[in-house]
Amino acid sequence: MSLAMIEDARRSGVTSILTTPHIRGCMEDAFVHELHKQAFQTVLDAKPAMDLHLGGEVRVTPETHRVTDRPEFTADERSKYILLELEFDKVPSYFSQVLFEYRLHGITPIIAHPERNVGILKNPEYALDFVRQGAHLQVTTGSILGELGESFEQCAHLLLECGLVSMLSSDAHNTTTRPFTNWPGAYEFMQEFEKKGNFIRPITANDVCTNNAAAVCNGTPLAPVDLDENAISAIRARLSQITPSTVKRKRFFLL
Repeated sequence: MSLAMIEDARRSGVTSILTTPHIRGCMEDAFVHELHKQAFQTVLDAKPAMDLHLGGEVRVTPETHRVTDRPEFTADERSKYILLELEFDKVPSYFSQVLFEYRLHGITPIIAHPERNVGILKNPEYALDFVRQGAHLQVTTGSILGELGESFEQCAHLLLECGLVSMLSSDAHNTTTRPFTNWPGAYEFMQEFEKKGNFIRPITANDVCTNNAAAVCNGTPLAPVDLDENAISAIRARLSQITPSTVKRKRFFLL
């Protein structure tokens, strides 16, 4: 399946993949990374036509602050970037401290699919707070295309309009229900979105779809999101116009 997914991605125009298998952010799951490395090597041995990197989607737990100095939880074990996944139903009270500690260790946090978190859907200003703390936001291609439900689509577009999104992700899991194949549509959507110019803080399709993700894959610096006081005020005003709504999505994924 991995090789079939890689081929789908290649046909869709993808040139590099940072794989992000699930792992909990706690010491007792450190061994899971070794299993991921073994499986990843098996894929590499098949010599697929793709630039591949090993990372992880780290589920934030009350113990995550204890692994901020462990490189195996970061992209390519380089201690440069960490992809963090919040629980679906809330933003935990300790999350700001987790972000602070990763930044203290020189690691840039990337928050996976914030548009699908109920806490952020109810209070979108959380997203602004995370970016101001040095994190980057990664939105799912399926969300911006409306494939995952109305609430997620609305929140994803809002974050794009505010200029808070640094990169897109396929969040691909297989070749059927969650494939790579919507990338061309996502890139086309971002090009049209960019042309409209309806941003508080400008972003480009190439940065969101290519350049920023390439920096993460290569372990090179990713420029922080520059927010002056005028931009922050404008973003807060835009976020305040959104009325929290019941989460609606087309389907649930049981992982």
